[in-house]
Amino acid sequence: MAIAVAGTGGVGRTILETLVQDPKYQNQIIVLTRTVKSDSLLDQVQQLQIDYDDISSVSAQLEQHGVHTTISAIGIVSEETSQSQLNLIQAADKSTVTRRFIPSEYSFIQTEDLLPIDSSIKFWLDAAAALKKSSLQYTRVVPGFFMDYWGMPNVRTNIDPLTFGINIAKGQAAIPGDGNDVISMTYTYDMAKVLVRALDLEEWPEFSVIVGQDVTYNQLLRWAEEIRGKKFQVVYDSADKINQNQVTVPPMPDGIGYSEEEIQEMTALVSRLTVAGAFKLPVENRLNARFPGINLVSVKEFLTNAWK
Repeated sequence: MAIAVAGTGGVGRTILETLVQDPKYQNQIIVLTRTVKSDSLLDQVQQLQIDYDDISSVSAQLEQHGVHTTISAIGIVSEETSQSQLNLIQAADKSTVTRRFIPSEYSFIQTEDLLPIDSSIKFWLDAAAALKKSSLQYTRVVPGFFMDYWGMPNVRTNIDPLTFGINIAKGQAAIPGDGNDVISMTYTYDMAKVLVRALDLEEWPEFSVIVGQDVTYNQLLRWAEEIRGKKFQVVYDSADKINQNQVTVPPMPDGIGYSEEEIQEMTALVSRLTVAGAFKLPVENRLNARFPGINLVSVKEFLTNAWK
């Protein structure tokens, strides 16, 4: 009963690392990839070169290798990558041995009412619609905002470095709204631990909400100042300014591969989602509550470990 992982970038690599460490899944992990690569992690698993545009071929390969569950961590950044995931869903549904599918989402709960704020939500809604029409059992993994961003460069992470709201290293902050909007946060490796444990569940909820802690930017700022032992330089952008795309961009990590225009657009988008409450996840029926043996790190503990 093989587990296939599609996409080995930031989130995918974290999930793969966690799977590899679980004795239950040793020799049962397959990486679906366009191009076979070699590194210390990938060399521990079987890599299966696939063409996402050839649905019948992918389905046949899933059958041949006995793939019961497919975990997609494809970076959905365009129509092309969205179509790759939709094709993978079709291939999994067509496979006679594949029963389960986790789509690439790993953020907030994507809903139609948020489309005016972020049109790319359509990609995730399309995947959800395709899964509903399929015979596959599925769950959409929702960890909120990854804590990793506020621990870089001092924490273990596979996520690309970016600054959202507060640059702890430089002691500067550009906070959306009044700083009191609730943001559900989870460390990537904690999310991966819960996800891997959830593979044992007989039934999956539509949304697998996983949260380390609910916080606000103001709380995050207070803890960061306390841990760093200094007051930060802080700017608050009002909701009106944010809705007009007039946002203050906090200092970004060195060497990131984005233009100033892309960073401005990304900051404005995340700020709009923040003040709209998109990152506040439901408290009821969180998946991590079903696994009390997994201790998810709190935000303050995470910050302390990263910056003390």
